[in-house]
Formats: sequence, structure tokens, C-alpha cells
Amino acid sequence: MFEGLVLITPEEINSQISQYCNDFDRELIKKAYIFALTRHGTQLRESGDPYFSHPLEVTKILIELKMDQETIIAGMLHDILEDTATTMKELSEQFGQKIASIVNGVTKLTKFEGISIAENQIANFRKLLISAASDIRIPIIKLADRLHNMRTLAYKKKRAKRQSIAKETLEIYAPLAERIGLANIKEELQDIAFHELHPDIYNTLKSKLNEHIASTEHEINIISEKLLELSQSIDPNCAVSGRIKSPYSIWKKLTVRNISFEQLSDIIAFRVIVDTIPQCYQVLGAIHRSYLVIPGKFKDYISTPKNNNYQSLHTNIIGPLNKRIEVQIRTKEMHLVAEYGVAAHWNYKTEESESQSKIKADTLWINDIVQVLENTSGMEEFLKETQTGMLTDKVFCLTPKGTIISLPKGASVLDFAYEIHSDVGNHAVGAKINGVPVPLNTIIKNGDQVDVRTDPSSSPEKSWEKLVVTTKAKTAIKKELKSFEKERAEMIGKSNLYEFFQNHNVALLQSDIKQLAGYFKFREISRLFYAIGVAEITLRQVVEAYNKQKNTNITVASVHSSIPSQEKNDKQFPILGLPHNSTILSNRCCTPVAGDKIIGIITSDNNIEIHITECRMCEYKFKEGNAKIIPLAWNDDAFTPEYKYSARLYVSVYQASGNLSRIAKTIEKLNASIVSLSFGEKYDNLVSIKVEIEVMDIAHLTMIIATLRSLKIVSKVDRG
Repeated sequence: MFEGLVLITPEEINSQISQYCNDFDRELIKKAYIFALTRHGTQLRESGDPYFSHPLEVTKILIELKMDQETIIAGMLHDILEDTATTMKELSEQFGQKIASIVNGVTKLTKFEGISIAENQIANFRKLLISAASDIRIPIIKLADRLHNMRTLAYKKKRAKRQSIAKETLEIYAPLAERIGLANIKEELQDIAFHELHPDIYNTLKSKLNEHIASTEHEINIISEKLLELSQSIDPNCAVSGRIKSPYSIWKKLTVRNISFEQLSDIIAFRVIVDTIPQCYQVLGAIHRSYLVIPGKFKDYISTPKNNNYQSLHTNIIGPLNKRIEVQIRTKEMHLVAEYGVAAHWNYKTEESESQSKIKADTLWINDIVQVLENTSGMEEFLKETQTGMLTDKVFCLTPKGTIISLPKGASVLDFAYEIHSDVGNHAVGAKINGVPVPLNTIIKNGDQVDVRTDPSSSPEKSWEKLVVTTKAKTAIKKELKSFEKERAEMIGKSNLYEFFQNHNVALLQSDIKQLAGYFKFREISRLFYAIGVAEITLRQVVEAYNKQKNTNITVASVHSSIPSQEKNDKQFPILGLPHNSTILSNRCCTPVAGDKIIGIITSDNNIEIHITECRMCEYKFKEGNAKIIPLAWNDDAFTPEYKYSARLYVSVYQASGNLSRIAKTIEKLNASIVSLSFGEKYDNLVSIKVEIEVMDIAHLTMIIATLRSLKIVSKVDRG
């Protein structure tokens, strides 16, 4: 069908699979090959090659990973749903539900009109991870797909498109490959992306690497022979090899350490592969006895594996020929996991049940990332959360009963609490580490035994989001805070609604509230309370709806701010010193009431803002030279019943049932009306409440503040 291009044949695919697996269906492989070839037909890639060459290259990568038959067939068919008219039903009928589900998991989401590129990337990656939560083979195929696309990236004509793909690869797919443990794929993705984004730097480093290898080839051979001789005294079947680090990893080292290429000593890492774990430590001991050890460079990833289950001993020595080198010591099984990651469970000779158990254990992290992605908005937060979830190293700690808990490095006691159970985290009030009392923000270290103390009356605070690093804890805290905010908003809305109608001597019945909820198209009355509580709808709107339903004429008395907005008749304002016919602007930084010392600020467009003299915004504007200040004073009318003023208070109240109601009743008894009430942050069993109240003058406001401060349930009252 395609002249001049040699494609791998079904027979060659079967032959390559048979090198590591005998139990597979050769005819099904051939059927998938013909199916994909026929459906992709004459489609071409941007390189001019037949499109079918792409799924074949993906298949070859999967065979190199020694994947199972289902994965290889799904890889061969991975673009069928996206790029041809083939349906999910047809795919299931031809190859079974399992293969069809894997293919569907890899398939990108249809691009909707109006969705941004960044949002679409998030949606696609979220779908990939959700699918991966049920089958880790899905991201493995996706990574093989991305790898071949990167290998042919140069054929894309637009540089901006190439750079966008390269950036996405570095930010998302390379970390995913690292987290799964596909080291070789990770490095190739990084190097190709690096070459596209920084071609000059890449070419310079590559040239220097080639020169270094050529000049040190003899030294590398001697060092390898010396290490092999030393290691064979422990394990006669051991193997030693030298591995050149990739251009991208070297560039990262140079950037982080702020050094030149010539100053870098660990360009080559030597690997020693033995049969057993005891032999790993015995070889390490032999090396340390024979050569000078560089302090602070030893890492034991066997006893404490990386988050992708990478295991090895790392040490830096002044080795043979007096060269500073890095040596990695691991078993054959560890080496397989280091090279193939999760994919190693398909090609290593273990029982099927044991293999599936390891796969499940190795992929629990996906569920945590999926949970946090459900609460993620925006590309920046998305990248931060996914990379945090995929790349952090582990610490291992203990429960009081000795159960081992694995957490990311940098996790706090609060992370530990949520790892145990969301209820433990939500009600945590303190803890002990190794028997010593510690606060919840204490960072856990390897080997710590943690005992969390809980209180059923305690609940999460907004500040807790900054104390945790695990996606599980962040998700649970956000969920609980959201639920708590909803309950508070409903309570505020309900309180404000009933209070208003009571003040107008109207007995509001349950049936009346249901009618009002229906008027605003709310199915539940709690939704009406919530809407009022968060100012989604105003009391004025509710009263207007009630008047229509009951044919009444209840009015909502307007509350004058201290300085009403956009009025031009200066006689309306009980203030001396205002220029004639001036436009008065309201401000949000302070709330002057009659009796306050006040000044006016003439803005650049000759409008006037009225401020308390101590207002910080006045001081800022004066220092910046952005405004002209004029002296003002209240006239006698300001203290008459004709005028009322809005004042803002911040009240810190101890958390307990009934305290909010007591605050509201106290203000009401002092002949002041609550205009609005909202909650701020919770801290140390206190909750901050912002209250807008209607007062007569500064004496009235001072009395209210003093009375509130005298209440035992109140910690602090400040004027806003």
C-alpha cells in the first residue's frame, strides 16, 4: 500500500513478543494489525509517513518494555477511536471489553468550543489519570505514544507548536514517566524537549559530553574492571557497567549547583548488579574499605525506596585512577524495576496474584492525584498538584500500634492524621511524636511514632491548607471547609430572613418559605437560605417576591452608609467643609460615623472621599502625593435621628453552639440593626466574624463595642 516504507510485519511483532512470552494469541495480534492498517487507511502524518506507522512504533516501544498482549494490541489500536469512524461498541465486539476500555482510556477528550488549550490539557490529563486508577497500562501506552510523537517532533512546521508540546512534555509526561518508573522513556522525553526548547545549550552540552567520553573511554574501562574485580569477590555472577548521564540531567545539575561543565565530577555513574540484597551491602562495604568515601553522599534506597519503588545503594567515592565517581549497587530485580518501573511487573517471573498485588500497591498514588484534580482550577495549580503528587520522596513513620505509614517527604502531623482517616484529620487538635507533645504543623521524620489527639468538637481551619502536602489531606480539608461554609451561610441566611420579617411583625410560615424558594427556582428551602447568606440574592429581592405572592406592601428601609455614593447635593450631607456641588464617593477602607474626626480626599477627577483621620488609606495616598486633603467636620444635624450610619466590626468569638445568636441579640438589645454578617478564618478554637451594623453616632458605636468586649464568649472586637 505504501511504497518506499518498510513497516514491521505481524510475524515480526509475534517473533519479538515470543522472546519474552510464549503464552499469547498470535492470530489476535495479526487481526489487530490488519484492523488498524485498514481503518487508518491512507491517513498521513505531518512527516508524510502513513499514519499507521505511528501505532506500529508505539507497539515496538511497548514490546521493548516487554508488556503483555492486551497492552500491545491496545497500543496498536490506541488512535482508532480518536482518528477513525470506529466505535467503542465495534472495538469491544472485535477485541473484547478490556482492550476497548484501555484504548478509550488513552483516547483524548473531544475539544469543546470555547475551552482554552490549558483547560483542555488539564481535562485530557485528568481523564488519563482517572483511567489509570483502574489500569496502569493506560498511561504506559500514552507515554509510548508521546515518546514517538516527540521523536518526530521536528516534522511539525510551526515552532510555537513544537515548543508548546515540548513544554507540556517536560511539565507533565516526563514526571509521569519518572513516577511510573520508566527511566529510559523519561530521559529521552526530557532530552528531546530540552533540545527543542534550548537547542544551543543542548548542542553545546552534547558536544562536550562526546568529547568527554572520547577522552575518558580508557579510564572508564579501567574503573569498570577494578569495580568488577572487587565485586566478584562477593558475587562471581555480578555485572558492572558505566552509564553516561543525559544532557538534560547534566544541565539541571549545572543550573542548580551554579557550576561549569568542567567542574562537574559525576557525569558517569557506575552500576554494580548482584543477585541478593545482602550482597548489595557486602559490595558496598568492600568498596568503602578500598576507596575514600565522599561524606554526605551515601543514600540507601533499598531500606527506603523512592516513591516509584526505585531501590539501590548510592555512594560517591574517590575511586580507581583517583577519579571522583558515583556507584550504584542493586539486585537484578531492582535493576529491572529501575529500568521498567511498574511495567516490570508484567515481565518479571512472579506469580500472577503477586504481580497484581505489586501493581496495585505501586499505583495507589494515582487515586490521590485524581482526588485533588477534582478540586483543581487553573493550569498553575494543576501542574503544582500533579507534580507534587508524582515526584515527592517518601518518609516512613509508625502509628502507636506499630503500623507503618508512608508519606511524602515534608509531610506534617496533620498529613499523618488524614492518612489514617479523614475523621481523624478533621478533629485533630494535637499530637505526640515519640511521646513528646508537638503541634500539628510538625514535620515528620523517618522512624517517628505519631499519636494524634482528637476532639469531636474541633474542625479544620482555613490555615490548615498551608500545613499539609498530601493530596489526600488537601482534598479532605477543602471538602470539610466547603461543607462548613455552606452550613454557616445557610444559618446566616435563615437568621437574617426570619429576623427581618419578625421586625415587620410578619409570622413567616414554612409554606411561605417554600413558595419563596420556588419563586427563585430553588428545590430546597436550605438553598434559599444559602443564597441569602452569601448575598446571591438580597433581602430586598426576597421581600419583593413575598409582596407579589401575598399582595402586601412591606418595604426594606434603606440603610445610609456614612457617606452615600454619587450624590451631588451637599445639603444632604451633615458635613461642614464640602465644596459646593461636589460628588461624594463611598469608600471601603473605613466607615465614618457622626462624631468621628474626618477629612476629605479630593481625587484626580475632583470627586471627594470621606475618611476617618486615622485611616491608613489616607496616609498612603498623602505619602504618594496622589490626593489633596481638606479638613471636614460634622454639623449638628449629623446627630439627629434622621441620620444613621453603617459601621464595620470584626469580632473574634469562641466556637460553641449558640454564640452567634448571643452576639446578634446583644447588638439588637442595644438598638442597633445588623445589616450583614459574614465569617472569616478559624484559629485556636476562635472564629472571626465581620458584622456590618447600623448605628446613630460614635457614642452609640462605642457602647456596642464595649458591651461585646465584656462578653466571655468574645475574645476581641476591632473596628473596621
